[in-house]
Amino acid sequence: MEGTHQGAAARFRSLIEKDGLTEAVRFLNGVCRHRFTAVFRFDGGTLRNVCLVDREDPGAAAFPDQSVLDSYCVFVRDSRSSFAVEDAPTDGRVDGHPKQHTVRSYCGIPLMDDDGTLVGTICHFDYDAVHFTQEDANLLDYAAPLIVRAVAATPA
Repeated sequence: MEGTHQGAAARFRSLIEKDGLTEAVRFLNGVCRHRFTAVFRFDGGTLRNVCLVDREDPGAAAFPDQSVLDSYCVFVRDSRSSFAVEDAPTDGRVDGHPKQHTVRSYCGIPLMDDDGTLVGTICHFDYDAVHFTQEDANLLDYAAPLIVRAVAATPA
């Protein structure tokens, strides 16, 4: 990581170690352009929201549990790699997906434990089309292992 994102990585590490997952995710949300930043845990076919930051509603509660198939996180789960869509209604990769016409942009990074088990995702998303930069992805990649440790410490 270079320049400002190196500083952002150091700030993220400090926040997650001192103030916990929610404050660290709030920081990630503040350096991206997407409205939402969230951590989700896979629990069989169910997607459980561990942490949610909504830039427009700081007091927003976590998303309710949902089927993994009803979320773009399914693409991360199935590929075990990052997945991004900037304008879902125009992206054929998500044709017919239940969120295609509500969640227009999404970028998710897999959260894998030390054994290589996929435990969830960290993602930015928005109801509007939002460009996702490589720098944003690099910061999420950096944050992912630290988030995995924090999620592991969170009761299921």
